[in-house]
Amino acid sequence: MRAEASRRLAAALLLALALGACSSHVVLYEKPGMSVSYTDGRFQIEWGTAQTKQGQPLISGYITNTRGGGVTNLRVQAQTLDAQGQVIDTASALAPGYVGGFGRTYFEVPLEKTGPGYRVNVLSWDPAGNGQ
Repeated sequence: MRAEASRRLAAALLLALALGACSSHVVLYEKPGMSVSYTDGRFQIEWGTAQTKQGQPLISGYITNTRGGGVTNLRVQAQTLDAQGQVIDTASALAPGYVGGFGRTYFEVPLEKTGPGYRVNVLSWDPAGNGQ
């Protein structure tokens, strides 16, 4: 089971790099039905696809702060991709609350369109609760 998850993550990372998803923030490609976890050095994002009660597509998951300082105002972006890896829909949402060092928070990003793949990244955050 663990080996399969590692293979999936490796495949997702290779595909993300092939799509030009090099960034200082977390950016991953996902095929529907696959759960993704990745760490960029500051945040770890675990996410998957879901649907709202009305049947709209939704990206949901958890962001973990992998460093000691707290953050707030985490803005998450999700992109729907077509079969060629081109962006056909983009949406963003604010992950609620304060996330202390090594803490985590839940997030949801509602989308307008479904697609064969998705990319998720942390757009921005503010440092908080660090004695400032």
